[in-house]
Amino acid sequence: MKNALLIFLTLIAIKSQAQDPDIMYCYKRAVETYPMFKQKESLNSINDLKIKSINTNYLPQISINGQATYQSDVTTIPIKLPFITIPEVSKDMYKATLDVNQLIYDGGTIKNQRRVDELGIQADKQSLETELYKLKERINQLYFGILIYHKSLELLSHSKETLKSKLKEIESGVINGVLNEVNADKLNAEILNIDETVLGIEKDDLALKRMLSELINVFLPDWYMPIVPADVTLNEQENIRPELKYFDITKDRLLATKSLLDSKLYPKLYGFGQAGYGRPGLNMLSNEFQTFYLVGAKLSWNLWNWNQSKTDKKIIDLQADIINSNKETYLKNVKINTEKDLAEIKKYEELLIKDQELITLRTKIAKTISSQFDNGTITSSDYINEVNAETQAKINYEMHKLQLLKAKYDYLVSLGRL
Repeated sequence: MKNALLIFLTLIAIKSQAQDPDIMYCYKRAVETYPMFKQKESLNSINDLKIKSINTNYLPQISINGQATYQSDVTTIPIKLPFITIPEVSKDMYKATLDVNQLIYDGGTIKNQRRVDELGIQADKQSLETELYKLKERINQLYFGILIYHKSLELLSHSKETLKSKLKEIESGVINGVLNEVNADKLNAEILNIDETVLGIEKDDLALKRMLSELINVFLPDWYMPIVPADVTLNEQENIRPELKYFDITKDRLLATKSLLDSKLYPKLYGFGQAGYGRPGLNMLSNEFQTFYLVGAKLSWNLWNWNQSKTDKKIIDLQADIINSNKETYLKNVKINTEKDLAEIKKYEELLIKDQELITLRTKIAKTISSQFDNGTITSSDYINEVNAETQAKINYEMHKLQLLKAKYDYLVSLGRL
């Protein structure tokens, strides 16, 4: 008994947890558990490593070099003096050096390169945000689909109970010889039709739950019931979709690339030092192995690059034109989608008004028909048709309420507001 109670309480707790995921929670979970989300951390690491790598250009560059040569001739002094021996340089020469180069001024090349790389990573991250945001559109389809199925099942169940209640009355009449058995058969057949419809909806509903469960990485049992989202007020909304920020960052990166091209045209100033050991040393007349060193500064300035920078800038301008074109295309598509959403919202608002009027009439008719059927003035087919008409009117009303809510959420998602 104690174990049974424990199991019962556990099931209740599980069911309670399964009812927690509302639409906002699903948005959050879908993004955070999607495999692509892990790329965020990788992109941050890549950015840190790139900055670290570029900053090493400010540090001294140290290298060890070795060289051994043999040459066909060497410098000689064509003078002979008595009692003086002028040394001759060997044709085989050896040198090992430690070279140090320190950048002093680079015209902003390293700074601009770092800016280009940072914006490149930002663009990649924003592209990732764009892909992750699209998951919300899929959540809307699944979440509201489950709600619509549940509401259909609820209303069909109510219709079935109405028919079963009437069937009991008919069966009593058949037993007493007052009613024909065919009336009971027709009601039984209609109840079976409802069972068949319910079975199909339950299978579709289960499929959507499995898809939503996989998307948010949360187990959803068969009896999971989504929470109907709160209604939202639609005012004039500005588009803040992540795609727009992606376009802006990409254009900023192109501008930074232009600055990088300009900085490469400026002179570069380096300080350098060299310490070495070899034969000959700095004294070319000595044929002995010697240590030596030298320090200095050097200037490098590429005065002409055959208009390469100018050509590269033209390419960048064309790339900027493409980005502008893509942005305009995107905004046009968003405008089309939002106009569609607004039209859907208006349509369902008007349909709901008609639905309420229709339900009032259908309910009134159904009550009258039920009484006529009890009195034997109409057939069971007439009764079933009116019951179905009333049920369908109620289903349409509930469906249109949910479809209106979905259209509002689709509209907000289209503008990046959720």
